[in-house]
Amino acid sequence: MISMNNTGCSIGRIVGLTAVLLSTFVGLAVRADDSVTKATAVAPNVPSKTRTAHIQLGDVTAIAARKGWLQEEFAKYNAKVDLVSTSSYGSSGTVAALYDRGDLHIGGPGMLNVSLEQRVQGLDIVLFWEGTNVHPRKSVVAVLPDSSIHSVADLKGQTLGGTRLGCTYYAATEALRAQGVTVDNDWQKGDMRYVNITGSGAAMSAFLAGRFQGWNLHPSSAASLYVQNQIREVTPALPGGLYVTAGGRGNFNAPRKWVNENPDLARAFLVAWDRTVRWLYADHGAHLAEAATITARELRVSKAIALFNIKDEGETAYNWGVTDYNDAVSSIKRNLKFQIDNGDPFFSKHPMTDKEIEAFVDKRFFAGGEYFFDTSEKRQASASAEPGSSSGPAVVQLAKVGR
Repeated sequence: MISMNNTGCSIGRIVGLTAVLLSTFVGLAVRADDSVTKATAVAPNVPSKTRTAHIQLGDVTAIAARKGWLQEEFAKYNAKVDLVSTSSYGSSGTVAALYDRGDLHIGGPGMLNVSLEQRVQGLDIVLFWEGTNVHPRKSVVAVLPDSSIHSVADLKGQTLGGTRLGCTYYAATEALRAQGVTVDNDWQKGDMRYVNITGSGAAMSAFLAGRFQGWNLHPSSAASLYVQNQIREVTPALPGGLYVTAGGRGNFNAPRKWVNENPDLARAFLVAWDRTVRWLYADHGAHLAEAATITARELRVSKAIALFNIKDEGETAYNWGVTDYNDAVSSIKRNLKFQIDNGDPFFSKHPMTDKEIEAFVDKRFFAGGEYFFDTSEKRQASASAEPGSSSGPAVVQLAKVGR
């Protein structure tokens, strides 16, 4: 545990777990934390009993806690914040188990596919924030820097590697297909053979060893290679494609029971999150060095990697939020349909009905809902990054780095 002075928050609390597999999701019953005030509908604005919200540690939440903004916002509702490190386990099953134990209440920002996989396997979570369309470089196909591959056409006859159960596979196949290159699947031979490797660490090792020539990935999965110039991109996701407009969107989610009992805290989180990000990108990038220093310390990475994950256009720590509930629902429906139409082995066996998708997205946190908070880009012109700031949020145009 890393203590913080005068913040009432601990950064990076790691919860011990035994081996956790995705298959254990089935039948999990989400328990409420004992410190949470019970209610049949929604919690009062300021309950008499102090509540503690366990929130996933990430770039922005680390900064928000270190600056005191998370604590400030939650204190308005007689609540405290505890940040939980999940990345050290390297498994989405960890988040599911933490939810089940009551040791995690807010997860993300995560990829849409992971949340959907958890939901269809029995974890009763809801999405209460969704990001807008992503930059095409959110997912890329890359090669080693000295590779003879310089175009998508050069990939023909080569091997593509990565995880089959993930959004980067569909981002890659969609982009490659649009440029005349197909990838093997279960029923059809393509121009490229596919090697399925689970885990970014294992994939990176295989990539460096030449096990496959092209790698479909999120740049953050290989930040260490980027900052050392040991990787070169061949193509991003298809601009305007299904991945960019739907499948690549991020989200925040939480156990349904916890959100029903603590909707005020879910909204408080969004307020603090939005404030932090507007500060992060304000004043033409003047705060980025400080932000990287904080995240490097709290996430236990080098400052170069921390800065990469904050600045790189494909891996910026924030996306503006979707305000329209129907937009969020539509993006999920389109994403699942695309994957099933393309023979996804998981969602073909575990489809979600339209009603299940609509119930998965918590309407109360979108425009017109009781707990809506506007995190959209349209607030950029009038919002202030910090109280008393005269410059406003003048968002910096983030530079491409390490490519």
